[in-house]
Amino acid sequence: MAAMVRACMPLRTPPAAASSAATAPAAPSKPRSSARVLVLGGTGRVGGSTATALSKLRPDLNILIGGRNREKGESLASELGEQSEFVKIDTGNAAMLEKALEDVDLVVHTAGPFQREAECTVLQAAISTKTAYIDVCDDMDYSWRAKAFHEEAKAQGVPAITTAGIYPGVSNVMAAELVNAARSEDGEPERLRFFYYTAGSGGAGPTILATSFLLLGEDVIAYNKGTFENFVNNHLRRNQIEALQWSSQH
Repeated sequence: MAAMVRACMPLRTPPAAASSAATAPAAPSKPRSSARVLVLGGTGRVGGSTATALSKLRPDLNILIGGRNREKGESLASELGEQSEFVKIDTGNAAMLEKALEDVDLVVHTAGPFQREAECTVLQAAISTKTAYIDVCDDMDYSWRAKAFHEEAKAQGVPAITTAGIYPGVSNVMAAELVNAARSEDGEPERLRFFYYTAGSGGAGPTILATSFLLLGEDVIAYNKGTFENFVNNHLRRNQIEALQWSSQH
């Protein structure tokens, strides 16, 4: 957990806002007046929300909306302002990806769902072009494939973070914060239980529902007092399936 938090470094400060430049270390590659962020899957619900949030958080960012739907992409770019633009990209095309990443500081991979994706094409392109990478993957198999590139990314000096979405990224951070808040002079808490839920489909559409059903087919992985466990919680799955069936009908 600590390693993941340290990896979430802030984007470089534009030169106009920087101070004491004389004492600062040498600037990394790809210097420019403002950082450029490519949001892949930017025409989708998660990617569009990510691009919008980044634009509000850092109005100085140049945000590229990467996707296949030009109409949606250009519409969102227009809403975000002159700092944004649409870029037509096929995430399965390695050559196209590398060309797009040559002039980018950070790529946020939200194109999906990741389930059953056999290759980490975007991550490999990011490492090849030395571009910082983060994704919102929630697929266990894909995340393990991504982690296999750890040493390669480290050797290239590329910050790369996988599974940074709500499941399990943010939920893990929530758990860590709860443990930290529960610490006392008596030591560490022995057990942590917390619950969160989403009501209905939330307007997510068929993609999120289909992804959720795919996830229900995967075994639950857990650690009990530091020991790895792999088990299938059929009762939980049954409740989740019933909830998904209800939400798809309402």
